[in-house]
Amino acid sequence: MGTTSLQNSTISAFSAIGTTVAPLVGANPSRTKITFHNPGTIDIVVFPTTVLQGTAGGGSVALAPTTSLLGGGFRVFANGGEVTREGAAARQAWQVLSVSGSGNPLTVMEEYSR
Repeated sequence: MGTTSLQNSTISAFSAIGTTVAPLVGANPSRTKITFHNPGTIDIVVFPTTVLQGTAGGGSVALAPTTSLLGGGFRVFANGGEVTREGAAARQAWQVLSVSGSGNPLTVMEEYSR
C-alpha cells in the first residue's frame, strides 16, 4: 500500500487500498483523534487491530477481517464519507480494506494534544 506523509503534517494519503486487510496506522498514545476520509468511489472499512473478546472476563483479541467478515469495522462510505474516533479508540493501531477493487484512496488525519 503506497503512503505519502506530508512533512510536518498530520495528514497521510493512501492510494493502494485493496480487498486484503493491511496495516494503516500504528498505535500512538499521544493521538487524541483520528479521522478517516474516503475521496474515492468504493467504500472502505477501517478496523482496530484488536477488539474485546466477546466473553465474560475476556481480554482483547487480534481482529482478522475480510470482505465477508466485517464485524468490528467502521465503513467509510465512498465519495466523501468520514469516520472519526476520539479518546482511547483513536490511540489504537488501525487496519484497512476496501469492499471491492484495488488502488482505492483514503486520507487519514491524526490529531494530538499539545
